[in-house]
Amino acid sequence: MKRKKAWIPMWCIPCLMMAGGLLAADRLGGGGTLEQWMQQLAGNSGFVQAALSSEIGAPGWESVSEHAPQAVGVSEIVAAQALPENMTDGESCDTDASAVRVSESLFALPDNVQKAVETAQAPTQTADGAPVKQLTITGQKGGYPGQDGVYLSNDSGLSYDLGDMLASPLKITKNASAEQPTVMILHTHASEAYVDQHGGRSEDPAHNVVYIGDVLTQVLQEQGIGVVHCREIIDAPSYNKSYSRAMDIIEQQQKKTPSLKVIIDLHRDSMITSSGMEYKVVSEIDGQTCAQLMFVMGTNAGGKKHPNWKSNLNFAVNLQKNILSAYPTLMRPINLRKQRFNEQATTGSMILECGTSGNTIQEAEVAIRAFGKKLAEQLTQE
Repeated sequence: MKRKKAWIPMWCIPCLMMAGGLLAADRLGGGGTLEQWMQQLAGNSGFVQAALSSEIGAPGWESVSEHAPQAVGVSEIVAAQALPENMTDGESCDTDASAVRVSESLFALPDNVQKAVETAQAPTQTADGAPVKQLTITGQKGGYPGQDGVYLSNDSGLSYDLGDMLASPLKITKNASAEQPTVMILHTHASEAYVDQHGGRSEDPAHNVVYIGDVLTQVLQEQGIGVVHCREIIDAPSYNKSYSRAMDIIEQQQKKTPSLKVIIDLHRDSMITSSGMEYKVVSEIDGQTCAQLMFVMGTNAGGKKHPNWKSNLNFAVNLQKNILSAYPTLMRPINLRKQRFNEQATTGSMILECGTSGNTIQEAEVAIRAFGKKLAEQLTQE
């Protein structure tokens, strides 16, 4: 297959010209003026939108609105925790298998978690003092390839037939009895937290994505779907090889619960500029602001065995279409990647990003409740 010629989108040209001008000003000794310009640019949503899109290769973000930030005293800006390009998910596990805690499907919402959600405030800056702005990313603008409202950002370099997937959806149905769990939820980066936590991290399940997994578990169980939720803080004390440890947990659970069909690795995303500006992704459901969600789907482009990646993508594509039919702005474009992210475990495996570190945990909860209802609907279709 011929490679397309590289090209620079027109909206990138002003950013490149501005960058050249700033560099020239710095070389000519205008350091003080340069710093003032940079601070002004950091607060300009249009410039940041184009610059970030150019940097990550995305066609563009739309529907930019902003908070009025309070006084900012940033003591430390934590870099965005992107999924690493050089992640090697085939490394041997560095966790003693006998020590891994595999959860049961029995679930009860911890009292301290409910209290935390009811009393938390929605800040306009992070716990570290960084200002927060918001975006809504649907894919309807900016050149994302898509069909029937489903858009993808293809970073894998591989081809797929979206039309065929939409015309011939992969059907995955729940098991007849909730005693035979259909869904497993885990968190490879369980310490990922939201705007009220320093550094966007917490090992407290009341304040990180484990709580969001608790809520999703509850929603699915209320619909008669058996769920196994692993609440292990997999990325602590070491972030390294967390995907290997997660795969070890998945394989153990599959041996114990061979009925599993859908495996959701629930994360939260992060969008932080070099100036320290954090972005949250937002939608609205029944008048409530909520976080946007995004599927990150793996492939075999990185050289790892994942023969059924198109089946995984098929399931995600049709689930996304179902969700968007009820919540038109809830889902960001699907991100198709070179890595497989343990999704070779089942054809119903996926990474689900719930908001960013700039969102509140309440916004994430509203979003995951809506997602859970539509997932349950998908799994109960005949």
